[in-house]
Amino acid sequence: MNVNTVAPTEDDEVESGTVTARRARPLSGRLWLALLTVVVLTAAAFFAVGRLTAGPPPVPNSGPDAGFARDMQAHHAQAVEMALVIRDKSTNPEIRSIAYDIITTQQQQSGQMYAWLVDWGLPQAGSEPPMAWMGAGAGGTTSQSAGGGDMQGMSQSEMQGMSGGDRMKGMATPEQLQQLRDASGPAADKLFTDLMISHHQGGVAMARAATNLAETAKVRDFAASLVQAQTAEVTALQDLRGRL
Repeated sequence: MNVNTVAPTEDDEVESGTVTARRARPLSGRLWLALLTVVVLTAAAFFAVGRLTAGPPPVPNSGPDAGFARDMQAHHAQAVEMALVIRDKSTNPEIRSIAYDIITTQQQQSGQMYAWLVDWGLPQAGSEPPMAWMGAGAGGTTSQSAGGGDMQGMSQSEMQGMSGGDRMKGMATPEQLQQLRDASGPAADKLFTDLMISHHQGGVAMARAATNLAETAKVRDFAASLVQAQTAEVTALQDLRGRL
């Protein structure tokens, strides 16, 4: 009598002594999805725990590093605004070139300072008035700092003038900005250079303070490079102003 045999399928169990083995099959799509979900949720949990147990920000919210990053962003924003106004109306190639350089350079620098605050876990806007971070240095003719220097000859009245008002040093008034928008021709070019010279001088004073008061090396180094660059730009603007 013939006995029909059936070839074992992948699901058939094969007896080997006392051990029962099943041929391995590839994981199904649903199983892969489940495993992936577990991995993602586990990673998210570890990230959340790390955030909750993280230490304090590397710099204080009301300290000079954060204050400088916020105030210089605002300072740069007005310079970019004035540069955009004059670039669109001036026919002077030197004025247009300077305006373009201010727009590109200071927007990039503002992005850099914005990123600092993000990395430090601090808000972009502070509760302190402009230049309040310089208050620690306003009590005398010089101020010692984390950078090991002094305020490079800044007097008490100069320090207080930078830290006690509603506007930062060198900032144009709303009326001056409107005059720039309304002006045209050589008059607009002259007004722009006048406003930008004053604006850069205020930026240099603020950056010089940060080179001495800031607690982090990257802020001190950035501020020092700003002092050098904007001092040179002031000289160039003064030379241009004399030829307008």
